[in-house]
Amino acid sequence: MLYLHGPMFPLYVFALILGGGLLLFSLFGDTDSHDGDIGHDAPHGNPAQWLSLRTAIYFLFVFGGVGAVLTKTWHLATTPIIAILALVAGLGVGATVSAAFNYLKKTDSGTRDGDESFIGLSGRLTLPFGQGGAGKVMVTRGARTFELLARPFGDATSDPRHWKAVIVVEMQRGTALVAPLDDPAARELASLEP
Repeated sequence: MLYLHGPMFPLYVFALILGGGLLLFSLFGDTDSHDGDIGHDAPHGNPAQWLSLRTAIYFLFVFGGVGAVLTKTWHLATTPIIAILALVAGLGVGATVSAAFNYLKKTDSGTRDGDESFIGLSGRLTLPFGQGGAGKVMVTRGARTFELLARPFGDATSDPRHWKAVIVVEMQRGTALVAPLDDPAARELASLEP
């Protein structure tokens, strides 16, 4: 016979609801705030180095979920085993999430450089400027290649429809303002930008 309500069941349900609610809030709530790292300055090898609000949320959600499901489906005599399994699952997922985010933080894999990082880069037009003055430019930053929307910068002395090689002089809301690569004034402007 399946035991439907063990003595730990209310704790599991509370942890599941709290962890699930906080997880949903973190996914759909304000993402511009810090992630609540507690131990990011802890010495290497210190258990506090993986503590964060994010880790606690994942721990609560998995601990509560595993505990609630097993309590509903396993016999009352297995209560200590359920508690151990729920604890191990919660700690395992929490540690995995913490390790993944620490790796991303150390390698800057999750960050995207701002538009200003394109200024001064040279590239080639992949879509020449049309009647509306818009085109596309291919630039390389680091090990990656980007195709950006582009417009001619300022009053061009030459016809932008014939440009091939260009330099990014300015960025406006994701659009590169470019000038011909052989234009010394454009090179000077690109080097002056922050």
